[in-house]
Amino acid sequence: MSRRSQKQPLATIAAPTRPSRKLILAIILAAGTLAVYAPTWWYGALSIDDPSYVVDNAHVSGGLTLRNIAWAFTSFYDANWIPLTWLSLMLDVNLYGGRASGFHVTNTLLHAACAVLLFLALARATGSELRSAFVAALFAIHPLHVESVAWIAERKDVLSIFFGLVALLAYVRYAMGSGRVNLVLAFVCLVLSLMAKQTLVTLPFVFLLLDYWPIGRLPLRPQAAAPEAPTSAQPATRSASLGRLVVEKVPFFGLSVAFSVIASIAQSRGGAVVLAMPLYLRVMNAIAVYAIYLAKTFIPINLAVYYPHPGYKLNWIDVALSAILLLAVTGFACFRVRRLPYLFVGWCWYLGTLVPMIGLVQIGGQQMADRYTYFPLIGIFLAVTWLVAESAPAGAPRSRILLAAAGVVLAILGSLSFHQIGYWRDSISLLGHDVDVMPEHPTPHEYLGAAYLYADLPAKAIPELETAIRLAPPYAPLQYKLADALQKVGQGDEAFKHYQAALGIDETSAKTHNDFAVLLMSRHRDAEARQHLERALELDPDLANAQANLS
Repeated sequence: MSRRSQKQPLATIAAPTRPSRKLILAIILAAGTLAVYAPTWWYGALSIDDPSYVVDNAHVSGGLTLRNIAWAFTSFYDANWIPLTWLSLMLDVNLYGGRASGFHVTNTLLHAACAVLLFLALARATGSELRSAFVAALFAIHPLHVESVAWIAERKDVLSIFFGLVALLAYVRYAMGSGRVNLVLAFVCLVLSLMAKQTLVTLPFVFLLLDYWPIGRLPLRPQAAAPEAPTSAQPATRSASLGRLVVEKVPFFGLSVAFSVIASIAQSRGGAVVLAMPLYLRVMNAIAVYAIYLAKTFIPINLAVYYPHPGYKLNWIDVALSAILLLAVTGFACFRVRRLPYLFVGWCWYLGTLVPMIGLVQIGGQQMADRYTYFPLIGIFLAVTWLVAESAPAGAPRSRILLAAAGVVLAILGSLSFHQIGYWRDSISLLGHDVDVMPEHPTPHEYLGAAYLYADLPAKAIPELETAIRLAPPYAPLQYKLADALQKVGQGDEAFKHYQAALGIDETSAKTHNDFAVLLMSRHRDAEARQHLERALELDPDLANAQANLS
């Protein structure tokens, strides 16, 4: 053996320090994420969605049993098919005894794990640990992501993205030569992700984007190299033609199609799909929302749990300006794709992964939702991080300036998120903030009134519900809620009027007929009460309260 061959290579000597730095960054990421979200561990359940997901859901509150597991896999509940999410919530009931704090602890742990997985995947693909850690930190503490983590009902978000990021990391490992078993692992984890929520049906397209940059599997290589050369521990990249890369992902695309069909069936059966919205209006709204999300990414203020759809009041000028912005950025990213591949990849990540949630198929009455940005914003974080780092002036102070700027950005975002998390401590605080953000829209007032009713504070619910009725077109549920509140505070005459108003707008609500009958019975108008109870049971034969009242 020659003297040269006996010497230990420099790369081998340096290699042990690399995992230690990666481990330190991962620990800092996880600890920082948990520190920001720790207040949620003392929060309770909200009055919106949490009752149907956990509080009043007998299958979930019963914990993991064979019967409940079967229900999770066989039921379209609340316009969703999300068996893995139901199982995770049932497991929390077993672990924490059904306490709301336990659900919050699991949500934050999953979110911290997502941040670490994103860091590991990007660091592996790009070779740049510091930039990858910054992207993951932006993901971890951005205020737009508070909704996905602080809301028990959004367990489906953090759980779905957790498995999706495991799939992403496995795919990166496979693409960089670590064995086909990683491709199988990526497929299995995508299945698990889609069983938690059908969000990542676009993940195969993300794999293709990463094949171009930073992995570089396509023959058309970007001119901009990764900022750090791969270490000796990184296997060689698998080069392939575009056709072969697409064929390789056919099973993943098949999964996406199958789960998209399942999601459509679940939403249709649950009545979540709004068919009355014309296509042109949905397209206009989608264009506007892309720009609104970008604005809230860079200026995350006035965030709300519910953004009402403007409908036909959608401003054409706003849509036109949004379209110009989107076309300009897309054109620039395409024109500079060889020089700025990270901009192209990040921008396409953002545009593409938002498609299932952008409102082309209108679900519910909201225009948009902060939780929809949970995965798509990774693309913006990626593009901006690399663009700023590559554009910074060369020289000795460059690293120090970039690190200082990164620290300032994270401190500001962390403070804003910590403040935003405070609104989620209870329904009244959260929805009171929504009223402050949108004082002239009826829905926040309606939700706040319902929150007061849920907290058994009917006197405080009345003015909010009256404001909602004043601002809204005729709407039976609003009249019913106001009647309920008035009845609870002993204002029977006023309640009588609003029950009649509710039934005059929509007489197909079994609960309204039943509760109106209770008021009639208290006034000894039993014949009229019986008619309403019989109508309630005609509409809903399983309504136990109506059966008891009629007997």
